[in-house]
Amino acid sequence: MKNIFKAFTIMILTFALFIPMQIVVKASTYIDMGPKNDVVVSKPWTVSFNKTLSSATVNTTNIKVVGESNNYIDVNVSLSNDNKKVIVSPVKNYESNKTYTLIVTQMVKSTDGKPLPKEVRMAFNTEGASTKPSEFTVCIDPAQYYKGITGINGTKAKDINLSTALKLGDILKARGFNVVYTRNTDSVSWTESNEANAKAAIANNAKADVFLSINTNNSSNTQASGIETYYLSAGVNNLLASSIQGELIKATEAYDRGIKVAEETANFEILNKTSCPTVMMELGFLSNPNEETLLSSDKYQNNAAKAIANGLMKYAGFANTDTNYDSIFEVSSVQDIIVNLQAGSTYIFPKTVQATMSNNSIKDIAVEWLQNSVNLNELGTFTYEGVIKNYDKKVKIIINVTKKTFKIVIDPGHGGLDPGAIGAMGTQEKAIVLQISFKIGAILTKNGVETVYTREIDKTQSLQAKCDVSNNAKPDYFVSIHANSFTSTTASGIETFYCSGSAAGAKLAQAVQTELINATSRLDRGIKTNGLYVTSNTNATAILVETSFLSNPTEEKLLVTQAYQDILAKAISTGILKTLGITNIVY
Repeated sequence: MKNIFKAFTIMILTFALFIPMQIVVKASTYIDMGPKNDVVVSKPWTVSFNKTLSSATVNTTNIKVVGESNNYIDVNVSLSNDNKKVIVSPVKNYESNKTYTLIVTQMVKSTDGKPLPKEVRMAFNTEGASTKPSEFTVCIDPAQYYKGITGINGTKAKDINLSTALKLGDILKARGFNVVYTRNTDSVSWTESNEANAKAAIANNAKADVFLSINTNNSSNTQASGIETYYLSAGVNNLLASSIQGELIKATEAYDRGIKVAEETANFEILNKTSCPTVMMELGFLSNPNEETLLSSDKYQNNAAKAIANGLMKYAGFANTDTNYDSIFEVSSVQDIIVNLQAGSTYIFPKTVQATMSNNSIKDIAVEWLQNSVNLNELGTFTYEGVIKNYDKKVKIIINVTKKTFKIVIDPGHGGLDPGAIGAMGTQEKAIVLQISFKIGAILTKNGVETVYTREIDKTQSLQAKCDVSNNAKPDYFVSIHANSFTSTTASGIETFYCSGSAAGAKLAQAVQTELINATSRLDRGIKTNGLYVTSNTNATAILVETSFLSNPTEEKLLVTQAYQDILAKAISTGILKTLGITNIVY
């Protein structure tokens, strides 16, 4: 790959010494800076001036790039802090093997109002794109050699950075990349004052395609934590930074401090010195004792190094199949899994289980079983054990196999042209009750209960059609889900209806009502009979649950939330399952 950051200089000539302002320069007259060849597709150009520029004249109208067909290329144009340099970078990479022209028009002016005497143009040809890692050179910078940043336990930033950099280099070399380091030992040949220039020279001499600076953060706040990646404002650097930052967070589970535009200060000097896309990664805070421990561990460093490598491959567009990471935290505990199924069922063992990690987070962890599935033909309780890598306890699945097959019909009220009640916010009963019904069905299914819905989509349905679904299914129970409404917006609470004279209906209604009030703490409106069509015209034991009032603004706001719907569904399911005699309930 070729050096991509050769600056060219445009001198703004003074009025007194050179071209008088009244002379008109023809549009076809311009200064040709000569062609530049083998320019990489992400090339940012730096245009230097000998006078400070008027920021109002530094824009994509006065400074532009055109393609072979004189089409305008989308570029970012920015002015340096000293107002003497302009950086021109493509929003998207240039195409390979194409010719472009950078144009600086006479409309660019200095702060004293003097324009550029002549338009300046420079043609450049892009080189062919890298198609494999062996054509790509990476310069890795274990930074902060002179910073003296040390954690409370004595860990030094420069050592963490070097160890991680070497691990990164090994991964990249194994994947076929060309790798150079600014240092690969605990010594350097440069002085602190010349550090940025020396590092840039290493990268530039190697014709590096990217420069990756590995750093460790520090703060007076010992609770500060997380990972962040810095880049210059040029578009391609943003892409590199975001690709790497995303992988780092995935690999380390650290707090995501995001990608940030670097300021023009001594801390970020190297970003302005290199001739290729450059990012600076802060892998964690040595000032935070917990992160110091992590930063010192091989697991954390290995994951960070692999994440940087994966981010780089994503940025470069190279295929990569090694995208999984080992957890840097240990498994502390895994709860037994309890499953209720009926005889004749087949149980498929899960590939992952939820585990509590050493940092108290919950994570899905891979688990291995002696078999992929089991056929459950005998009644009873059966225990199966699985193994998690680096966890010394067995993972247990306890399956309760029962003979009786239970079936429940869940009726999401209303539907289609019949929206049911409508709240002040426009919430429609038909939509809310369908969501709650699906949540109820999911819990019933987990506990081995067959679930049938009167509707699974938003469709118009007569009351008799709902009853027909139930009567044809021949369930144990029919449970109709509704949201209440009243002329007074203060009406509130939960109530459950059953068919008059049905002892089984009263028992089911009370069980569900009790669970709902205990779970929600809403007003208990009790269980009632009211001659409702669906409870009177179904053959099965039937109840109708009014979950809360859509006409009450407070309860409407609750009903639209997933959290409240989950509470309602869990309570209704619990009441049903307990009435069926299932007490070891799985949610």
